[in-house]
Amino acid sequence: MTPQAPEEQTLFRQWFVACQSRELSHRPISRTVLNHPLVLFRSGQSVTALSDRCPHRNAPLSAGRVIDGCVQCPFHGWQFNTSGHCVSRPGVPQATPREVSVESVLTREQSGYIWVCLNSGVTTEPPVRSWNHDEKFDRFFWVDRVQASFADAIENLLDGTHTPFVHSGLVRSSSQPQAFSAIVRIRDGIAEAEYMHEGQQAGWISRLFERDRASSFGRFVPPCVAELEYTSHRGTEFVLNTHFTPESPGVLRVYSTIYLRKSRVPFFLKRWMITPFFRRVLKQDQQILQLQQENILRHGGPQYLSWEGDLLRGWIDSWLRNGELPEQEAEHRVEFLL
Repeated sequence: MTPQAPEEQTLFRQWFVACQSRELSHRPISRTVLNHPLVLFRSGQSVTALSDRCPHRNAPLSAGRVIDGCVQCPFHGWQFNTSGHCVSRPGVPQATPREVSVESVLTREQSGYIWVCLNSGVTTEPPVRSWNHDEKFDRFFWVDRVQASFADAIENLLDGTHTPFVHSGLVRSSSQPQAFSAIVRIRDGIAEAEYMHEGQQAGWISRLFERDRASSFGRFVPPCVAELEYTSHRGTEFVLNTHFTPESPGVLRVYSTIYLRKSRVPFFLKRWMITPFFRRVLKQDQQILQLQQENILRHGGPQYLSWEGDLLRGWIDSWLRNGELPEQEAEHRVEFLL
């Protein structure tokens, strides 16, 4: 079924992360993207995504096995190839030949992720970020879920004004406000906020893990990436790159990668030290987003009031409505005290 609302149509045309490459080995797995249940499996060097339902008796193909490059239904053993065509129906050798198939979905394997797109006519490719292949950085991943709308979840990661309250003591502190500037721009198809003259944030994360901060950036990279970058006089020190995949209405799977500039400190030690702090921040965001969504339901739907501090939300909403960001837009500057 083709989505009707403009926002749904925009999302239907996009690439989303279905899983990490390392999650997909010799067995099929189940994933849901935009309310479409999918089975993913490997056939040689290629990755296949099909509708996760056998047309015979509705069993999930993801509960089956991969045999000779085909996924086998766990119920009656019907096998489907990488195009979704049924190539084997065991049990009745003289059965009437019949064209049977399940829907196939476009896939790409890129930068450690398996991407899918539900629109077979799409001409775009998944976004590529420079951090994915930069050997100056150590990196580690985690996967989680949030209860939120697509726009609310992406905005939350990029929004600075909630941090003194939701993440008080970890990111910023409402008792120690700092003055700094932000410049918002559209550049290379990306909505970006650059924070200048901020210095070290008041929270423990900045105190423990940052060098001298020169500037930082928050970016919405269509279709599904929210990115934070912190720099020092040496260049980029830290990047949080997060992919949001809508699974079902109000539920998103979140794939995050942290990039840390390599140093004398062993990678395993940096990961051991930093993970608890960022897990705590993620937990706090999950809690406030869940409260937000529950209250939206209590009131029968959302009602938003925006102001100057909402630097990127307008561009996220604009992209959802139109499927693209404007080619050129004048920069604007906002002064903060946070």
